[in-house]
Amino acid sequence: MKETIEISVKEYEAMKEKISLLSDSELIKKFNRLLEIIYEEKQSLYLGNNTSDLAEASINHLYKESTDAWNNV
Repeated sequence: MKETIEISVKEYEAMKEKISLLSDSELIKKFNRLLEIIYEEKQSLYLGNNTSDLAEASINHLYKESTDAWNNV
């Protein structure tokens, strides 16, 4: 049993172009970097992999809420 799918030549050429673009790893890297830059500019909050200020904020928050008697010594 032979299975075949028929598509138009125009659609076939479009699919070949898409595969070619997706195979270009340098293009994908540049596109990903562009998306990161756009996201950073839009959000103005993006920290990337830097979470040091979040850790410090969490520690300060816990310290302020602590009701431990040792804090009053």
